[in-house]
Amino acid sequence: MLLRSGAVKVRLRRSSRARRLRLVLVPGVGPELVVPARTRPGAIDSALKTLAPWLERALARQQPGALGLARPGVAWHGGEPVPLRLTTASRASAGWSAGALELRAPDAEGAAQALERWYRSSARAALEASLERQAPGVGVTPRALAVRDQRTRWGSCSERGTLSFSWRLLLAPAWVLDDVVCHELCHLHVANHSQAFWRLFAQHRPAADSRPWLRAHGGELAAYRPADSIGAP
Repeated sequence: MLLRSGAVKVRLRRSSRARRLRLVLVPGVGPELVVPARTRPGAIDSALKTLAPWLERALARQQPGALGLARPGVAWHGGEPVPLRLTTASRASAGWSAGALELRAPDAEGAAQALERWYRSSARAALEASLERQAPGVGVTPRALAVRDQRTRWGSCSERGTLSFSWRLLLAPAWVLDDVVCHELCHLHVANHSQAFWRLFAQHRPAADSRPWLRAHGGELAAYRPADSIGAP
C-alpha cells in the first residue's frame, strides 16, 4: 500500500465473521485489513484508498519521538506550536489575535479550510524570505515559486527554473525549510545529485542536513491534516 510517507505492507485477512471491511494495527504484525470472506478485489482496493489517510495518521502516532502535530487546539509554524482560538463567523478567515491564531468560520469544516489557507500563505511568505536570503549567495535567481501539497518531494526544481515546495515545510523547524530551499537553489546550478552537487550544497549549508530529520518526521508531516488541529473527524 503506497502512502505519502512511503510504501507500507498491509496484511489481508478474510473472515467469515466479518460484516464489513476494517483496517486495524496489530501489535507485532502491523496493518491488517479484515474483510468479509467473499469481498471482491475491487472493493478491497477502494477500501485501501479510502483508509489510507487514517493509516498514515495512525502510523505517525506510533513513531518514537513523534512531534504530536495532530493535536486539537494547536497549529504549527516553524516547528513551534501555535495556540488556536475558534470563533463563529459567517465567512471563514484566519489571523493573529492576542498571541493566538484565530480561526473565524461557520463550522469545523470551514475552520479547517481557513487553517489550510493560512498554512499555504504563511509557507509562501517563509519560502520567499528564505529564497531572498539564500539565492544571492548561491548566485542564482529562481524564475518562479510554487507552493503545493507535494506528496513525494518536499521541494523540486523544474527545467525552466521554477522552484516548488510543500506547504508542510512550514510545520518543520525553520532550519529544515532553509535547508530544503538551499537544496533546490543548488539544483539551478547542478540538476542532478552528483558529487559536484553535494559539494556545492555543502559550501552553502555546511552545518545543516535536514535529511535525517525529514526521514524521522516526514511521515507525520505528510499525515497531518488541518482538520486534526480543529478536532474534526
